[in-house]
Amino acid sequence: MTPTEFALFKYQHADAAIRSPARRWFTGISFGLALLLIATGFIVFPVSLFALLVPVLAWTTASRQLLLGPRYLLCGQTIVYYANVKRITLSRGTGTLRVQSHNGKSFLLERDKFPTNARKADKIQKNKAAKFDKVADKIIEKVRSASTNVDVIGAG
Repeated sequence: MTPTEFALFKYQHADAAIRSPARRWFTGISFGLALLLIATGFIVFPVSLFALLVPVLAWTTASRQLLLGPRYLLCGQTIVYYANVKRITLSRGTGTLRVQSHNGKSFLLERDKFPTNARKADKIQKNKAAKFDKVADKIIEKVRSASTNVDVIGAG
């Protein structure tokens, strides 16, 4: 069985960051080693703080992402299965895309939550709009291919 390929986009959602198993293992092992070095007295006080800083940084620097797969999207603790979507409402003016499922739950994609490295205000808005349009179009495309009876409001 081939592994599922996800398209990754940085997205500042409110849920906790998704940490890979490798990151969790590294954090646990480095924390254990730091405690072992401190308990044995092998390293002195200032260095012991640095040894504890490594696992803390590894844990807290995990980025928040939006993952688009072939059949579903993942955003923090939210999973949207494309075949269960009944309505998509796109508003490019306000920069929102609402995806509503048959069970009543909805996912809201917001333009302002896409990070950018630009410094000028006009470039920031332009970059966020471009990233939002790209992701919104991909979501609409994937939902349309997975479900034939979905209402798409606001998209061409």
